Amino acid sequence: MARFLTLITLLWITATVLRAGGAPQANTALLLGFLLLAAYVGGLASRQVQLPQITGYLLVGIVVGPRVLDIFPETALSDFRLINGGALCLIALAAGAELRLEAVRRRLASIITVTAFQSVLIAAAVVATTYFGRQLVGFLRHEPPRVALAVGLVFGLVAVAKSPATTIAVITEEKARGVLTETVLGITVVKDVVVLILIAVLIPLAGVIAEPTTGFSFDTLRTVIVDVLESIAAGLSLGWLIALYLRHVTTYRILAIFVTAFVVVELSEAWHLEYILIAMAAGFFVQNFTGQGRRLLGALEANSLPVYALFFAVAGADLRLDLLPHVWQIALLIVGVRLAALWVSTRVAVALTGAPEVVGRYAWMGFLAQAGVTLGIANIVRDRFDVWGTEVAAIIVAMIALNQIVGPPAFRYALIRAGESHRRRTGGPARAPAVDRTLVENRTR
Repeated sequence: MARFLTLITLLWITATVLRAGGAPQANTALLLGFLLLAAYVGGLASRQVQLPQITGYLLVGIVVGPRVLDIFPETALSDFRLINGGALCLIALAAGAELRLEAVRRRLASIITVTAFQSVLIAAAVVATTYFGRQLVGFLRHEPPRVALAVGLVFGLVAVAKSPATTIAVITEEKARGVLTETVLGITVVKDVVVLILIAVLIPLAGVIAEPTTGFSFDTLRTVIVDVLESIAAGLSLGWLIALYLRHVTTYRILAIFVTAFVVVELSEAWHLEYILIAMAAGFFVQNFTGQGRRLLGALEANSLPVYALFFAVAGADLRLDLLPHVWQIALLIVGVRLAALWVSTRVAVALTGAPEVVGRYAWMGFLAQAGVTLGIANIVRDRFDVWGTEVAAIIVAMIALNQIVGPPAFRYALIRAGESHRRRTGGPARAPAVDRTLVENRTR
């Protein structure tokens, strides 16, 4: 109750000051401070009801966003894009730094097989659902079947994508370590590359299917592959520079990592590179090819609370929950089919590779959440397809909203059940259920 009253007080003070007017720069600074404080309080309140802190961040963003109280207006979202990009870059850097080469080698067969099975089965299931259930989609009822197939390809692409930021945030919050954590983390990194390539293939292919006269060009695919390779190379170079700094400079490490993230975002946009891949590659290099992995993770963990609070609060404010009443039928259907395909594909892949049972039982919960690149797909579809792009983008955003709300609590539950969450909780079970302890590796620092 005390935290709830604190949040109400923050809302009232901020709304009062904003109504009083002032310079735009001052209002932006006020919104930044308010969002950080409100998200922090929301995260603490979320923990009290046994939910991940990022769920609290998301809910605060939804409440103060333009669709509910409008304290954080639509115009402010664009002002925070650079900050949001820098936060996502830091999260990706942590993802790479948490991925240890020894673990990747041990789990490589599982990582590749699960990624392949998930990508193929989820896409196929969603394409089939959209095609045969096209009567549920209002704008498809009067379109030829080929348009339903094209839209199904787009939905299939969206269904394959996931949110690396959410995965890393939950792992960091739970201080998780073990076979499940390592496998989910490895699949997350690999799938990020796969989704970028699929975007280059499936979006143009959907255009050709919808309008056969347009033709298909492989130039986009070649460009994306080159961009991916260049981004990885840039990330390895950045990792070498970060390790050099951490080895020889003992001051301002936290600030240096923070500034580096924003520089990477700016340069990647200027050079048409993928800053998420750059950051992941850099973190992976520092962790596995230098002796500075622990120092990098220490600097990132010092930044983690404000970074996660801001990133997920802005993500919550950007969720278009107002679209759900208009598209809830098809959005809920696709989300349900995606969930079932995730479960089946993960179980089958784990059985084929002989991976530990704990992976087959719980890993699928680590891939529910969606954000980031998935919202980017919605924007691409909206701009690319004039006739039905806006309607498809609205359904995509509704799917993201549903998955992003359900995903973090589900993955937290999976880590607890697998015995890989090392954070003590008040009011919860004294210990996680017993598992094969040879599958769980203690986190060491």
